[in-house]
Amino acid sequence: MYLLVNGNTWIWHPAWVDTDPKFAGGFLHFRKTVHLDSAPTTPLEVNISADTRFKLYINKRLVHWGPVKGDANRWFYDTVDIAPFLQQGENHVAVHVLRFYHASTYASSFARMPIGGLFIRTIDRDSQIQLNTDDTWETAIDPSTVLRADDPSDLFMHIFEQVDKRNDAALSWVEASIVHVAFEPEGAGITMPWRLCPRMIPRQRQTALHFCAVHNVRSTVDQKAWEALLLPHAASKATPGVRLPAGTSHHIELEVESHKTTLLAFRFAAEASATGSKITITYSECYEDDPIHLPFTRAKGDRTDTTKKLIGPHDSYILSGKASPSSPLYHINTPQEEVYQPYHYRTFRYLAIDIEVPENSEAICRGIDVIETRYPLDVKGSFETGDDWVSKLWSISVRTLENCMHDCYEDCPFYEQLQYPMDTRSSSLFTYLIAGDDRLARQAIIQLHDTFSPSIGLTESRSAANFMQRQYIVAFALYWICMVVDHYEYHADATFVRQFLGVAESIIQTFASRIDPEHGLVTSSQNAAWEYTDWTTPWAPMGVPSAVRRTGVSTYTNCLFAYTLEKLAGLHNHLGRKESALEFRLQAERIVKAVSVHCFDGEFFTDGLAQAPVPVDEYSQHCQAWAVLCGVATGELADKVVRVSLAQGNPMSQTRPLLSASEARANLAKLDRRLFTMTSISFSFYTLRALAAVSDSCYDEHFHAFWSIWKEQAAQNVTTWAEDAVNIRSDCHAWGSVPIHEFMTEVAGIKPAEPGWTTVGFQPRLRLFPNMKTSLPINRKSGSCMLEVEWEGQGESTVFTVELHDSLEYLVSKAQMDSGVD
Repeated sequence: MYLLVNGNTWIWHPAWVDTDPKFAGGFLHFRKTVHLDSAPTTPLEVNISADTRFKLYINKRLVHWGPVKGDANRWFYDTVDIAPFLQQGENHVAVHVLRFYHASTYASSFARMPIGGLFIRTIDRDSQIQLNTDDTWETAIDPSTVLRADDPSDLFMHIFEQVDKRNDAALSWVEASIVHVAFEPEGAGITMPWRLCPRMIPRQRQTALHFCAVHNVRSTVDQKAWEALLLPHAASKATPGVRLPAGTSHHIELEVESHKTTLLAFRFAAEASATGSKITITYSECYEDDPIHLPFTRAKGDRTDTTKKLIGPHDSYILSGKASPSSPLYHINTPQEEVYQPYHYRTFRYLAIDIEVPENSEAICRGIDVIETRYPLDVKGSFETGDDWVSKLWSISVRTLENCMHDCYEDCPFYEQLQYPMDTRSSSLFTYLIAGDDRLARQAIIQLHDTFSPSIGLTESRSAANFMQRQYIVAFALYWICMVVDHYEYHADATFVRQFLGVAESIIQTFASRIDPEHGLVTSSQNAAWEYTDWTTPWAPMGVPSAVRRTGVSTYTNCLFAYTLEKLAGLHNHLGRKESALEFRLQAERIVKAVSVHCFDGEFFTDGLAQAPVPVDEYSQHCQAWAVLCGVATGELADKVVRVSLAQGNPMSQTRPLLSASEARANLAKLDRRLFTMTSISFSFYTLRALAAVSDSCYDEHFHAFWSIWKEQAAQNVTTWAEDAVNIRSDCHAWGSVPIHEFMTEVAGIKPAEPGWTTVGFQPRLRLFPNMKTSLPINRKSGSCMLEVEWEGQGESTVFTVELHDSLEYLVSKAQMDSGVD
């Protein structure tokens, strides 16, 4: 549903210049004063949006911030009840707008239109207060703050700020200008640049936090004074703040209990003597050694080793001392305090704060407010075995997933905040299992669907994103189709998924059009789409197997294509589209047969065409796993290719730092046997799916050893999972939360056997743990319930308990029945 825009007005600053090669963007202020004879006693709702982001304040209190990240297809607006913030008499309404420059490659994770704008509409036209955006609003360009584009740690987001608050003296308010778009005569079908769509997801949950430790203090102020100000026990003390004398420098490092995404407020006394003092805040995920290559290849170990360095992007802020009379009021304590609030949320586990006080100045630090913000995920699921390592893997996995959920699913909150289909597919599944919540997943499916390009035949690899950096990764369009099928399997919402079938079929046709008649296989893309497979050393620097470049065929892509065809056939079958289901299955069978003929050397599957002699570096665990998943390898062959490839993984796949592809190939050329390129953490979900597909015994035998990388990370005191074990760029990447899926669907053995949980598949793996207790939320059309499963080993027997809060049908395999589950 879209909001009709004819008759509604957007406003902007008449002198705004939407470009500056040195910066990613800037800020604007909007304000309006309204008088009320009495405070409202009933809700007073407004619709509000802005390009690129807004924060709405009324009487110095933050009311709401948004909008959810959108794009040219759907620009989101919020509906906000402002009545609780209004008072009798004068009411000061202010909107602080962040604008990323349009024709810029900066800020990859933020879409924006060719022109900036602010839109507010009071829904009730008879209300005593009307806040509709028009030329009665005033606006000013922020002369003090710019969005930096020069930080080597920040190649994607460009949300970090350079602020000199002394420049507020130059703040100049003017009448707002109406954004004119020629859509007359009304009804001609010409609209504003923003296709306004209501918010699809709930507002972020915000929770007050405290720092838990102060480290490495280099200051004329005693460490205990800093601790008294900044740690929780200070709450019982009426400390006036820490005085920072003239001509002094101060360095402190602060820790929160775990990796967090937060809104921050740095509070200083508003005194003229503080003018010119500078605070620099560096955000870091951990303590580490000097990077091998910033920001990608890092040298980490114990994340809590305070003898190492804090490395990351930074904000800088120069105090004005006393606020300019024309400065907007964005904090309840102004003008008594000068408060620096970084606009966008910040991600960190540690902060390094440096304060420089000039010779002619002194400052008083009053404290730092920390508010955690993230998607309001209500975690209902749980998993326990009594093992400490299991408890750690579970809690770290849940926290990682939570930290990668905000406006959208994110690959990582620290570096990119981009929504990729491969990452998002697994994150969505994890969310279904622990919360039964599909709202963010529905939005993701819709947003990625909207990026489909008929001329390219693929969905983009990420959304919402900057139009100047449109990216197409071949396989990711197939993962998007899998997301649609997954949603139906867990939620059985036929009306929802039907709207995506046309684009899904168009993507299938794109792959079919690239089939080489000689081999019957999909060939490499010729339209600049990226054939990315995985981040691993032999495929550096772009994650593309050398065999794909050499032979023009990717075995992985063909297997994934066949796998997707089978899943899509299943969806069509459930929706009553029998003919198309049959067509997809026949097409999958043809691809499977072609892979078995042309990408198989008689023993193992090659990364590309098996043209003898196959170089020893053109084998991978990836292709053995996907051969199993698409059905080309079954029975004894499936068991062999998976077991052998996992046992003979090429250790150079995990070499640090990443070698160049040519160097890796030169080293491999010296070998006289195959070594399989190893999968990274990102592929662990599919490696485990292949193990489960081979046989119960194959999965069970590999299960405990499989988690060595996760256990090693836990031993290094991570609180969220790292991106991979090679580069170790990000310390929070949701694809590492795969323990959630394995513990619930494989160990406890709970899966939807029919769409929407109309029948529950139940195949527990009793041999993996002697004791287990889990609870899993199930959402069905008839209502929600919790499924609880528990077993307890007693000698040679196992006591098994299943407790329901609703009636469910079960599908239990014969093997499980034979083992005593009934």
